[in-house]
Amino acid sequence: MRILFLRPEGSKVPIIPGHEVINIPLFKPVCIEYDSKKIESYESIAFTSVNAIKCFKDFDKIQNKKILSIGKSTFAELRSKGITSIFPKDYDSINLAYLALHMKIKSLLAIRSKKASEDMKNILSDKMAYDEIYDYDLILNEENVNKAIDILNCKVDVVVITSSEIAKTVAKFLKNECYKIVTIGPMTTKSLLQLRNDIQIYQSRKYDIDGIVELISEITRV
Repeated sequence: MRILFLRPEGSKVPIIPGHEVINIPLFKPVCIEYDSKKIESYESIAFTSVNAIKCFKDFDKIQNKKILSIGKSTFAELRSKGITSIFPKDYDSINLAYLALHMKIKSLLAIRSKKASEDMKNILSDKMAYDEIYDYDLILNEENVNKAIDILNCKVDVVVITSSEIAKTVAKFLKNECYKIVTIGPMTTKSLLQLRNDIQIYQSRKYDIDGIVELISEITRV
């Protein structure tokens, strides 16, 4: 079977034995300047993606802080830099916010994409000193969007949506009758259904690439 991913440039794309995996990156992560003076004022720092870690320049300023990560991939990326972090059971920003509350953190600075959702801000802003730094942006690749639209015209068997931004970009081109549509977790599912409540979605039980691979193995089993 042919499986289409639309993950940003540089992102992990799995090899799935017995299937042809195609990735067309709709977005390119680009590091941007940020205000590093904020960092020292916060008790805890949260990283919400691997790209946020890759674009962060001030690891020397966070050595003695509580560090949170959104999931296993961000945990591993931080660990490769000698930094230990704590991540929630379910890998999304809502559960990361509730983890911070459970830990009774008094002040938290999240390192995020410029296109990040408002969920953490909505949950935490009135419960602690909370702020965000945006250290990268996602630039849309129009040429690849056109390539994706062509393939979404019934030329694959499974389409995988791994973020709300990807969901918003391709929602109107999805065809329920042609292929199975897989999402990485509830936030992506919600974004997709807000635009297309007519489609059937298979949502990963584990909100990461490993969970997606497990789900694909289940739904493509003969």
